[in-house]
Amino acid sequence: MHVRKENRRLSVNFSKQGTCLIVPCFFKNHINKLNMLLDEFVFKIASRCNLNCSYCYMYNMGDNTYLKQPKVMSIDTVHAFARALKRHCQNNAIRRVDIAFHGGEPLLAGKDLIRETVKIINETVVDVEVKYVIQTNGTLLDDDWMDLFNELDIQVGISIDGPKKFHDMYRVYHNNKGSFDEVVKGVNVRNNKSIGGLISVVNIKIPPKDLFDFYLSLNARSVNLLLPDCHYDNLPDGMAKLRDKREAKYGDWLIELYDIWVSYEKKGRPKIPYFENIIGMILGLEKGDELIGKRKNKALTIETDGAIEVVDPLRICENGFTRNELNVHKNEISDIEELPIYQMYYNSHERLCAKCNACPIQTICGGGYLGHRYSRSNGFDNASIYCNDIMKMVSHIQRDIFSRLPENILHDLHLEAISYDELFEQTNTL
Repeated sequence: MHVRKENRRLSVNFSKQGTCLIVPCFFKNHINKLNMLLDEFVFKIASRCNLNCSYCYMYNMGDNTYLKQPKVMSIDTVHAFARALKRHCQNNAIRRVDIAFHGGEPLLAGKDLIRETVKIINETVVDVEVKYVIQTNGTLLDDDWMDLFNELDIQVGISIDGPKKFHDMYRVYHNNKGSFDEVVKGVNVRNNKSIGGLISVVNIKIPPKDLFDFYLSLNARSVNLLLPDCHYDNLPDGMAKLRDKREAKYGDWLIELYDIWVSYEKKGRPKIPYFENIIGMILGLEKGDELIGKRKNKALTIETDGAIEVVDPLRICENGFTRNELNVHKNEISDIEELPIYQMYYNSHERLCAKCNACPIQTICGGGYLGHRYSRSNGFDNASIYCNDIMKMVSHIQRDIFSRLPENILHDLHLEAISYDELFEQTNTL
């Protein structure tokens, strides 16, 4: 493995010698906010939820600022957002934006408000392609809702965490009753009327084979896997505070699921973007998202009162962590570029700690999700709490990909897979 240094740090080749399929990239030490392109909006049309999921970053991870928010967005705020979005697109030559209806549970806003919101935005923001999605817990989804979403061309994502026994561990109603049965009904309604994906929070108590078979039983087309939203001061289940240095329980679980997924050759294998992004980046493609990779994070949140904020999973850090004085009623959307927390989020895959900067897989990992690096003592100047897990998983996927390449290609490009132990030793002996 060769660490190459110039005046600016160059990423480390993810191989033992010579060239690799991963394209190295320069780190940027200076943040130029004028180059920000903000075109993804988490639109909080409702700020309450009919579920009380124990791991929810909105309600159960220490932030209570939602109590000061309107329960649903007003039409005046929808109009103010649409006007601000129009100016934002004109000023920045933006031709496409993505708007994700979110909550809370966005269906609590009601059909009339969602229909009127789409109408207002489409009539105000002309000459711009607007793509809509809605992320729901699925419990309220029925034929009438799906007819509306098809009418408005809104893609539907549903949160479901696995088989009933495991889903109902965390995704419960306020009376502590599990939500699984209603969610599955919603998934089946959606599958019959539209195409959309599932979102699952990783639960390492679920046998990966059981989870994969469960996705197949739902005819899942795509599944976004999310690591639990935790940080150094609030570690996830299965991760001890005094963990063994090489422990990687989440990595081991993801590897087992990956092996099942990649070896499934029948029609109907669901897409799992987390794995597909890693594969693509190992092959030198420009991939990634908030969770992994080197792309910019271009999303921001519009709260029910019109507040313009950094994405709200960062509420896990501290009470009020995402709050500021910006609002669509009085500010431009791009004003959020001035905030240090947003600059950190936007550039989070480049603003890395020393350990990450020296890591051979930082061009793939990108430090992981920003919130997972947080500690009260160091802020974001840490590696992810899932650092071991990501290293172990990425090295495993690299070895799998290399095993599928012809020997002559590996030889000609001087490619040799790197092990988790080698990665661990290099990043822990700085």
